[in-house]
Amino acid sequence: MVPSTPPRGLSRRALLTLLGSAAVSAPLLSACGGNDGGTGGSGSGGGGLSQWFHQYGEDGVEEAVKEWAAAYTATPITVEWVLGDYAPKLQSRLTAGSGVDLFENNAIDVASARAGQYADLTDIMEPVKGQFSETSLKVVTIDGKIYGIPMISDPQLLFYRPSMLAEAGIAEPTTFEELIDAGIELTGGGRKGLWVGNDGGAGVWKGAVAKASGGGLLVDDDTRVGFNTPEVAAALTKAKEAYDQQAVLLGSPTDWWDPTSFNAGLAAITWQGMWAVPAMVEALGDDLAAMPIPGVGASGTPMVGVSGWNMQVAAKASDVEAAKAAAKAQWIDDTDFQTSFSVDFGFHIPPQTSVASATTQLQDGVAKQCVDAATQYGYAVGPFWTPAMETAYNDAAVKIISSGADAASTLAAAAQTAQQTLDTLVQ
Repeated sequence: MVPSTPPRGLSRRALLTLLGSAAVSAPLLSACGGNDGGTGGSGSGGGGLSQWFHQYGEDGVEEAVKEWAAAYTATPITVEWVLGDYAPKLQSRLTAGSGVDLFENNAIDVASARAGQYADLTDIMEPVKGQFSETSLKVVTIDGKIYGIPMISDPQLLFYRPSMLAEAGIAEPTTFEELIDAGIELTGGGRKGLWVGNDGGAGVWKGAVAKASGGGLLVDDDTRVGFNTPEVAAALTKAKEAYDQQAVLLGSPTDWWDPTSFNAGLAAITWQGMWAVPAMVEALGDDLAAMPIPGVGASGTPMVGVSGWNMQVAAKASDVEAAKAAAKAQWIDDTDFQTSFSVDFGFHIPPQTSVASATTQLQDGVAKQCVDAATQYGYAVGPFWTPAMETAYNDAAVKIISSGADAASTLAAAAQTAQQTLDTLVQ
């Protein structure tokens, strides 16, 4: 978990999840607050719309969204720049049914959708959904309805120092097993082979190997928990080898989402978000490359975790149709704004594929490696994967990797707990 006040530059990723709306492996819930969000909507006093954003760490984001709102002439928009605990403040407003009209969210959930808290945006998304990446649509779709417009996509994958691998005579790993072996071999001389989180890798590996083994966290159209397999058990047991041989970096002042320790040469390979590419390139120059998590075993498939933010409309907005029109104008029609929002402040992929392909900053180098890997191997689990399921699986992965628990029986128990939760959601 990230601290309650994240370091500068993290906030854009705060609340993002490793693989989608609820997987708690990425830098979770640093959220937003300060200005309590005001009253917004019909309570703002001007009869216009209230649009909520969490506090971003990058300079210029607040000014950019407020400038866009000021230039939008169809309906007055008041931007509420929410500091502190964004998620609970937002949920409070949605539950109350007042005070917010448009809002960004990275945790669209089934219960809120079915409780009628989100406006259905299928009518404005259906004509253009072919323009959006599959992973970005996965996290906004519930029961066949689309409840959000994807704003940014954040790939999370492996980055490594080619010079360190070359010096050790190690080629880029092509399987997960080779990756762990490489991490062990690259350890020495004050350097660890792998940096995958201060928990030793449980939070990162669990979601990665579920997908890289050919399945997923959820399978069979999100009706069945998919991590309880012999392949996942074997992969987590393999990951324990790196932990046992002290090949993973532990005790870093910040967790994996901040590249400082990697940039300082404390690890040869790290799991990291594309958001850190500018800082890594500035520090390392050409000695940087990106790759997906390689497949587990000979029949596995590479994977890249993709999370993101989405713009939604409150079902009880002061003017639902006006709010939907504003959301469409900003996140479907205004491609120049979308490009700027993705690369002028932080570093992300615009979810509309045509916008991404026209974004100059993403067309070469490590940035292009990230985009290509996310396009080919991107994975998002979606809103049916809940925090309760995440906790059950994460606890199991920690027990296996750091405590040596039997993988098969530990995963079976966690899967039973997670499936019970999932069964309450499946209709």
